Amino acid sequence: MLEPTSTRQRVSRLAPGGGAALGNSPLVRRSRAAGLRRALGLVLIGGLCAAAVTFYQESPELPRSGPEATTSTPLPTASSSAQSPSASSSTSAAKQPARTSAESEAKLPKGPGTTEPGILLMASPLSDGSFDIAEMVFLPVATSSIRLAPPKLTLAGSRFAKSKPVATQVQVSAADQPVMVPDGRVSRSMDITLLEPAKRIELRYNLRGITLRSVPSPAGRALTAIGPLAGVPKSLPVAMMVTGSTVLNIECPAIRHVQGQACSTGRPPRLHVKPKLPWSNAVIVVQFNLPRPQ
Repeated sequence: MLEPTSTRQRVSRLAPGGGAALGNSPLVRRSRAAGLRRALGLVLIGGLCAAAVTFYQESPELPRSGPEATTSTPLPTASSSAQSPSASSSTSAAKQPARTSAESEAKLPKGPGTTEPGILLMASPLSDGSFDIAEMVFLPVATSSIRLAPPKLTLAGSRFAKSKPVATQVQVSAADQPVMVPDGRVSRSMDITLLEPAKRIELRYNLRGITLRSVPSPAGRALTAIGPLAGVPKSLPVAMMVTGSTVLNIECPAIRHVQGQACSTGRPPRLHVKPKLPWSNAVIVVQFNLPRPQ
């Protein structure tokens, strides 16, 4: 009797000689192909990793790590210290001590107001015809107050008889301490009390109401009268200087032997009044050119 076909097939698969048939089956072939693909994939991944490492090592311009590249700071050089900016600033400040009053005075001319009792008055014209003025006052003895008053321009001649000089933005220092001036304005005589007695006093202010256009003269020519704001003993000398590229000449009308004559020395832009005028006659007339309107 013949066996069913299905039974013969099962017996042939399990027969000893059926190994060749099993090795050539589709299932085995698919398994081998999958294993080969996995092996090739691992080899490919390994190659890519090796190539990436090589490229990274041979490219020094690439950052070695992201966080450090964004937060790191430059290393200090041999000429710089490891101090912080604030510490460096403090060190620089320590190496450059603050200027003392003696150092500041060393740059000023010797004479009244600096090295001997009296006043040194320095003036410069401004574009509006007013003058920026600094006064260095050196008194023989310490005082607890000082009198401030607009200069008496009648000493400059009749042409200034109607002038009303006013000092504005007045700043006063006595023994390096600031002194309050009411409204920073001096339009009349007033006594200013100092915080403590002092021999050295400095004033800074703007003096206006002192300039007249000179007629007949070239267009823009002007005359101005200047005198000290600080009141001191009448016998004390006053040294005066005027600076500015538009300054032309200086006259000393209150001194009879030079009345109507120039009394300046030096060359523009820095002119000095030749004689040291006594405080009672310390008024000068400055000839200068007003700038054109801009």
